[in-house]
Amino acid sequence: MKHWIWKDSEMISWESSTFIARPAEEVFAYVADVRNDPNWHKDVHSATVINGNGQLGEGTVFDVKARVSGTEEIIAYEAPHKVVLKGGEMGKMVPTDIRTIQPVEGGVRFTRHVDLDARGFMGWMTKRMLGMATKRNHQFVENLKQVLERG
Repeated sequence: MKHWIWKDSEMISWESSTFIARPAEEVFAYVADVRNDPNWHKDVHSATVINGNGQLGEGTVFDVKARVSGTEEIIAYEAPHKVVLKGGEMGKMVPTDIRTIQPVEGGVRFTRHVDLDARGFMGWMTKRMLGMATKRNHQFVENLKQVLERG
């Protein structure tokens, strides 16, 4: 008889970046507003703000309808360089999405880094799907580049 032993938690990370020929302020404003995600992050169907006074910033919470739906809260808002989004618990997964904008000649270097705290079987499965997650993240980042450079 075999017994499976699952770790309580696995941290899995992946990251992709690209050059975007747009000003840092414009890129930051776009990626900090999760309501824009359906335009470039093809796993996201819709996002709405569920709290706040209309201003985006730390504490803003979005209701996100996606492959795995849940909430995302802005936990760090450092315009125009970085926004960090923490997902509400989605089953046995808690994602943190770190979006950074670094000014470079002619535009910015945009980086999307994802940390996924996955527990039990989901941690084991996600670790085995890391290659696919990395590839999809790269596609999403390239989609963002196309959307923003099209104007």
